[in-house]
Amino acid sequence: MKKVTIRDVAREAGVSVTLVSFVMNAKMGKDGRLDCPVNPNTAARVLDVAKRLGYRRNNAAASLRSGRSHSIAVIVSDLANPFFAEICRNIENLAYNAGYTVIFASSEESPEKLAHLVETMVGYNVEGLIVAPCLGGERALERATSVGIPTVLIDRDLPGDSFGRVLVDNVDAGVMATKYLFHQGFGKIEMISYKLGVTSLTDREHGYSMAMEDAGLEDEIRLHRIEYDADAAKKGVIEIFKDALKRGTEAFILPTKKLAMYSFNALNVLGLNLPKDFSFVCFDESDIYDLKKPVIPHVVQPLAEIAEKSFTLLRKMVDSAATEEEKNVTLKAKLILGGRFGVQPTEASF
Repeated sequence: MKKVTIRDVAREAGVSVTLVSFVMNAKMGKDGRLDCPVNPNTAARVLDVAKRLGYRRNNAAASLRSGRSHSIAVIVSDLANPFFAEICRNIENLAYNAGYTVIFASSEESPEKLAHLVETMVGYNVEGLIVAPCLGGERALERATSVGIPTVLIDRDLPGDSFGRVLVDNVDAGVMATKYLFHQGFGKIEMISYKLGVTSLTDREHGYSMAMEDAGLEDEIRLHRIEYDADAAKKGVIEIFKDALKRGTEAFILPTKKLAMYSFNALNVLGLNLPKDFSFVCFDESDIYDLKKPVIPHVVQPLAEIAEKSFTLLRKMVDSAATEEEKNVTLKAKLILGGRFGVQPTEASF
């Protein structure tokens, strides 16, 4: 079947190709009318003809002609991770209200996959990228900025002056978690982290170590870095807990939700209990934290604010309107005591 073109619609409707283009590219106003300089009756006739003939607007061609695709891409490590899923959901809502389409993708902590995704997004003519970069992702993202695609980093940092950044002060988050445990009377505090080397984790590790050193507990610092693979991570946490019991460890800081889940699994496997055997400070939000009694303290990041700030900054960068100061946003995490079920959540500061 022959493809229906804009000229076919113009001929059938008895109008010019330019007029059809105005109608097909117009946005719908709040009053339900097309926002274009065409008589409403004529516009309605053009739309009826286009529908009857089966005409479909070529968005790719339109974006090449205008230089605007009104689309952006968001690339995170894992879209199934609730932390990133919530940020993506908020970005999608903001983008929809602003007339943008969002393409979502996961790098799976692979710089090779990230490079492939960036090349794909360049081919799609996206106007900008919001990325939680994996270790080794510098070259892929420099490729994006080198061809003029504004890029905003979230959650994790990379070196480079061309990026925008919306990051959480994770050093402060690590300090805050450790000081809370001091406040509870603990001194034998350890942290379990990954071998990933991403800045969100290394900053939390640094905050923990710094707080321990400031308290004169540098000899008690135990920072365990385990594999990211789920099976290896589960086994690794079990072995850490076995050894920690022998050392008289009192508390653990668990800087991601997955690490917290692996730790709860280890408690069950080993027949241990909170807070009799260990105490935890976890990160992000989970119903499991709330269902434990007492509710597990957890550090919460401002996910909605990360989404809003990153999308707003990206739009400014697309319009070349962002100052150097505006391109670097740092947000604060909160330590939450209590939860949604039973105990009223309260914010603590240390």
